[in-house]
Amino acid sequence: MNLMLLLIIELKLRSLRKGDKAQMEFYMKLVDEQVKKPFHNRTVGIIISKESDNFIVNFVKGNDIIPLYYELQ
Repeated sequence: MNLMLLLIIELKLRSLRKGDKAQMEFYMKLVDEQVKKPFHNRTVGIIISKESDNFIVNFVKGNDIIPLYYELQ
């Protein structure tokens, strides 16, 4: 099993906006075209955003965005 992939992480100290996913997809496309090698798996993007006392980790993979919520204690 090949676990080699390229990971792009972006930190937003605000809530997630509509255009953030498109921006991350643009970054992922650039990395795929200019950096990725044939042995790498698909590039994954992570956008960490903040809402009140919660951090939301949004995984961008393909056309999907998967949010996970974390609360500060």
